[in-house]
Amino acid sequence: MRFEKIPLLKVAAVLNILLAVGHIICIPWLDEAFKLYGIDNLMNQISLSYGEYIPYIITIIIAVCFALCALYALSADGVIRKLPLLWLAIFTFASIFLLRGTVGSFSMIKSGLFTMANITSAIIAEIIGFLYLIGGIQKMNKK
Repeated sequence: MRFEKIPLLKVAAVLNILLAVGHIICIPWLDEAFKLYGIDNLMNQISLSYGEYIPYIITIIIAVCFALCALYALSADGVIRKLPLLWLAIFTFASIFLLRGTVGSFSMIKSGLFTMANITSAIIAEIIGFLYLIGGIQKMNKK
């Protein structure tokens, strides 16, 4: 299969949908998920400072953001109608995911903590970022 034939934006959409669903599924076990990713102290502080429901609200907002990313990927691929600011959104998402993966990688190098959760998060963010970037460029070149 040639690289140009792979529906990169559809793959990005599926991965974002999985991330959104994963965040929602984790809600009953949010404390354990926070421990897994090493953000339990931060979330406990947020909970104490702003209310015990804030970490849940943050998690839901993150899930909605992933779902929105998926919708834009599907729109750019022509699966659903064209959404506003489509190409700006696609390349913004590419930048955000690539930045997330890069910052996560440098953070692990700086701290020396290479947990499986952090490694996979950084790799998945980079993959999704490249899917948006390359898929967006391919779609724009076809137009």
